Amino acid sequence: MSKRTSDNNGATFLMDGEDFFAAFVACLDEVRRSVSDGTVSLSQQQAPVPANTYVRLAYWAMEPHLPLSKDTPDFTLEVALKQLADLGIHVEIILWDPDALSANAGGDENFAKKVARGNQAVEKALGGYKKKILVYLESHPALGGVGLGLHQKMALFSVGGRLKALVGGFNMEEEYWDTAYHHGQHPITKHGHTLHDTAVLVEGPVTCHIEEEWLRRWMRQVSFQLWETPPYKVRGAVRALATDQPQDGGLRISVLTTGVSATSTEHSIRDEIKTLLQGANAYVYAENYQFFEPEIITEICRKLKTQKQFQVCVVIPDPICDPTQANTQLSRIAYTRMLLASFKEKGGTKGKLDEALLSLRIHDVTDPVNNEQGVYYKVLDAKKPKGWMEGTRLQMRPPELKGQKTVSKPVAVALEAIDGLDLAEGTTPRVQFYCPVRFPADSDQYADSTKIYVHSKLMLIDSRHVIVGSANFGHRSMQYDGEMSLHIQSDEFAIEVKRKLFPHYNVHSIKEVPAALRDDARSAHNQVRLIPRSPGELGAGSEKVKEKLPFPLDYSWF
Repeated sequence: MSKRTSDNNGATFLMDGEDFFAAFVACLDEVRRSVSDGTVSLSQQQAPVPANTYVRLAYWAMEPHLPLSKDTPDFTLEVALKQLADLGIHVEIILWDPDALSANAGGDENFAKKVARGNQAVEKALGGYKKKILVYLESHPALGGVGLGLHQKMALFSVGGRLKALVGGFNMEEEYWDTAYHHGQHPITKHGHTLHDTAVLVEGPVTCHIEEEWLRRWMRQVSFQLWETPPYKVRGAVRALATDQPQDGGLRISVLTTGVSATSTEHSIRDEIKTLLQGANAYVYAENYQFFEPEIITEICRKLKTQKQFQVCVVIPDPICDPTQANTQLSRIAYTRMLLASFKEKGGTKGKLDEALLSLRIHDVTDPVNNEQGVYYKVLDAKKPKGWMEGTRLQMRPPELKGQKTVSKPVAVALEAIDGLDLAEGTTPRVQFYCPVRFPADSDQYADSTKIYVHSKLMLIDSRHVIVGSANFGHRSMQYDGEMSLHIQSDEFAIEVKRKLFPHYNVHSIKEVPAALRDDARSAHNQVRLIPRSPGELGAGSEKVKEKLPFPLDYSWF
C-alpha cells in the first residue's frame, strides 16, 4: 500500500507495556460494552451483533496466554477474545507464518521458530472458535523470500463501523510488559527484565487507511471452496467508512509501509524519513535497538555537512543487551560515520577513520546460507554499491571456519579505529548516542546500573514530525520486511510526546531536545537516565559482553 494521508485525526501517545496493554484492554471493553453489559452470553442475546462491530489484529508475534492485566494475570488474550466471540463479536487475526527454512533451522531457540510456535498456538487455541474467530497465518508474499518477515503490528476496534486503531512496536507477547519505571523486574513474572517501547492510539479517517492495509493482507488468502463463499471473504467485505469516523481531531497523519512482493515494492517509510530529513532545520531524535539504515544515514550525513546547527540524538540499548552484537556494532559504525560528517578538520582522527570507513563495502552474495542460529537474511532488488554499506545483497554468514575470514580487513581496521575514538573533554558533539539505564538506590556507577532494552521505533524531527510504528531503523525494515509506521505532522503532538517521553528518562530541562538531553545526562541514584556513550564505549570490549557472543562477529548481514 502506498502512502495514505488524512486530516482531522486524533492521536494518543503510549509508552511502555503497562500503558499499551491498558489501552488495548480499554478498546476491547468498548467493543464488548457496545453489545452487552457483560451479564449475558450469545445464547441469551436478543438482537444479533452488527457485522461492523469487530476486532481485527495483525502482529508479527502473539501468545494466547499473554496476560492483559498485571493485577489479574489469568485475564489473558485468549480469555478476552473468547469473551467477545461468546457475545457474537467477530475477531479476525493475521499472524506471520515464517518460511519453513527459517523456522526449522538452528535449533529451538531460533527466533523465527519461537515466533512460529507462538503464532501456531494462537491458531490452535482460537481459530474457528464459535465460528466467530478467524486466524490467518500469512507467509511473506515475495518469491524466493527466505527469511523475509511480516513485521506489522496493528489492532483495529470497530463499534458499529466507528474505528480506533493501535499502531506501534509492541508484539502481543508477555515479554513486552514493563512499566515506565523499568525497575529491572517483569511486572508479572518477576524475573529480570526491562523493555521500553512506544505506540499510538488513533481515531479519525486515518483508521480507514490502516484497515485498508489490514484488508489487503487478509484477502491474500486462497480457498478452494466452490459451493459457498468462504468465511474470510465474507468478513473481508465488511469494512468501516471514512464518513463514519470522527473528524474533529485536527491532526494530519500519513500511513507508511514497507513491502516487497513478486510484482511490486513499497518503501514509503524510508522515503518519508528521507524527505523529512532533507527539510529539517534543527535535529533528529531516534530510539531503537538499531540505527544504521544506509540511505537514512547518508541523508543525515549530508545534512550534518551542509547545515552546521543540525544535531543528531539516538537512544540504543547498552551492548550487554545485544547477544549477537551485530545491531550494536553496525550502529556504532553508523555513529562514527555521522560524527565524521559533523567534524570540520580533515586530518588526524577524522582522516584515519574516513579512509577506513569509506573503504567498507558489503560483498555481493546471492544465496542465503545457514548460520549457527538458523537466521537467514536476503535483500531483494539489490543496487550497485555506491557508498558505505549501500545496496548489494546481504546475508549473515556461518560461524568462522578454519581458513575462512568472517570479518573483512576494512571492517577490522575501521572497528579498531572506532575503538580508540573518544571526544575531548568539554567537546559538545553534534551527534550523540545514549544508552538508557536505571541506577540502583546505592550507586551512581554505570557498571552497577540496570540496562534498559529499547524496542521502540520512534523518531522526532524538529519537534514537528513524529514517526512511530513497527519499522526498525535498519535495512530489513526499510527495504523488504512488511512494516507499518505513522507520520504525525503536528507541533502539538510532538510536544505531547516529549512531555511524556523525556521525564520518563528524568530529562526535565526546558531547553530543546539536543541541549535538554545533554543537560540532564548524568548518573543519579534510583533513577532512569540517558547516559551518553562514545563509539569506543559501545564496543564489545567488556568480558561480560564477550561471554555472551554466540559466534564470531560478522558485519555482512545488514
